Amino acid sequence: MYGEMAQLRAKARALRDDADGLRSRASALVAQADGLSSAGKAADAVRRRVQESGTELGKKAQLLDEAADALDAHAKAVDAVKAQIAEAERIARDLWNQAAHLAANVVNAVKDVASNAVNGFMQVIGAAGSGEPDHVRVSVHELGGQQVSDGQVASARSFIAQVPSPPPSGSKDWIDVRGAAIRNGVG
Repeated sequence: MYGEMAQLRAKARALRDDADGLRSRASALVAQADGLSSAGKAADAVRRRVQESGTELGKKAQLLDEAADALDAHAKAVDAVKAQIAEAERIARDLWNQAAHLAANVVNAVKDVASNAVNGFMQVIGAAGSGEPDHVRVSVHELGGQQVSDGQVASARSFIAQVPSPPPSGSKDWIDVRGAAIRNGVG
């Protein structure tokens, strides 16, 4: 989603090749100037001027190397962010799918529970409401025959309300989805 860094790295290699070419040309020019068989003020001035040009070309080559380093550093940073997004997506997609499944498929089940399985207050209420002092009716959440806590259901529903649909694969929004899962106690 955020581009292929291979092209950026190829540009960095090209800049380094250009820098090497400048250094090579500068070195060859300086060698040619030093190899002049002429003597005198004019020949010395040419040698000096070629030396200065060679130094300038070396500085330009260094700038190209620094630009290449900056491109490589940027590509590395983008790859690191893409890896973070992929990890967040891997975790958050599973959490989103689990929460969506729970929120969509949880059912309330009413069960008779032996009165000694609940506290004394519930015994009094159960006996008063049903006329059967030995049992109390309790409403619980179930998913696939397994009891699910009220907190889990509330967390899943809150998370799905905040993130009603998952973002596209590779989107930086997966980092936010992971944060929403944590804030809602999902996962």
